[in-house]
Amino acid sequence: MLLARRTFLSGAAATAAGWLTCQPLLAAEPVARTIRLAPIDAQGNPPVVTALALDPLGELLAAGGDDHTIHVLRQDDLSEVAVLEGHTDWVRSLAFRPDGSLLASTANDGRLILWKRETAWRQLQAIEGGPALSRVRFSPNGAIIGAVGFNPQLFLIGPATSQRPPLECGCNDMRALAFSDSNRFVMAAGRTGELHLFDPTSGELEGVYSLHRGRVRDGVFLRGTETTVTVGEEGAAVVFDGLRREVIQKIRIPGCKLFAVSQIDARRLALGGADNTIYLIDIERGAVIGQLKGHTGSVGVLTANTQYLFSGSYDTTIRRWNLESVLASPRMAEIEGAAAPELRTSRRSQSQTE
Repeated sequence: MLLARRTFLSGAAATAAGWLTCQPLLAAEPVARTIRLAPIDAQGNPPVVTALALDPLGELLAAGGDDHTIHVLRQDDLSEVAVLEGHTDWVRSLAFRPDGSLLASTANDGRLILWKRETAWRQLQAIEGGPALSRVRFSPNGAIIGAVGFNPQLFLIGPATSQRPPLECGCNDMRALAFSDSNRFVMAAGRTGELHLFDPTSGELEGVYSLHRGRVRDGVFLRGTETTVTVGEEGAAVVFDGLRREVIQKIRIPGCKLFAVSQIDARRLALGGADNTIYLIDIERGAVIGQLKGHTGSVGVLTANTQYLFSGSYDTTIRRWNLESVLASPRMAEIEGAAAPELRTSRRSQSQTE
């Protein structure tokens, strides 16, 4: 059920406070549009943003954070379409079903909620009683939902999964989860720095690989491949070939705990973390080829399509970066053409973490 939204600040008070629903802020970076989500508490505090999901139909962006709600925005103008209430704690992860018909959300309250598009995003189902859930994802055909959190189990929900033995990861703090496009693998990783590969159909464990020296915070499969990219708090992004079972690249960002990764195109990645900077990475070269600055808090989440890169931050903003402008900028061309790309070390304190 879509609950009524709590009372906002009055129009005059909201204007004075500087918070208006999805109004653009002045951005330091000319290719980024920046917004803050409208506050829902009486103090007028906009939410920290740690969950983003892009509608596969190209229309919407879903955002969540520490205000316990989900804000549904239009991708084109970032205007707000709906606010979904149903969680009672920090919203940690969002995912659209590949056909765009459902939105899944997980939070620290242990709930996994499915929201149905054709009924104005009303709740279709709520699964309760789990641990705090940090990540939710759909399988490529949308038949299985995966979730991980503060529990050693990888939860797979869907046809023929109820009789399956628990999929154990041996770690009580799991943060990363992704399915490969072929559905050959589902990956999970967390505090131990180990990558776990499972067969999502049979539930069989395919292997465990020690890739990081600290907690893994996010991970993706490169599109159309069985290759994972995981990022960890030791400041490394690791590219791992799941078929050959070997590390292809290890990219280090000195002085930065990495929290988020998103694929931009076949060649490039975006990484974000505790030093407030987004790093653009050439996958084949294993090199930093550019930086996007403007956030004043840790970058906790990234997601991209062919047109935009979206970033959510502890500074309570969402930034929409125009990829055509970013990738065509003179500074990007200068860095990409350099023989030895510069890798800048953060000067910011590591205290700016979750």
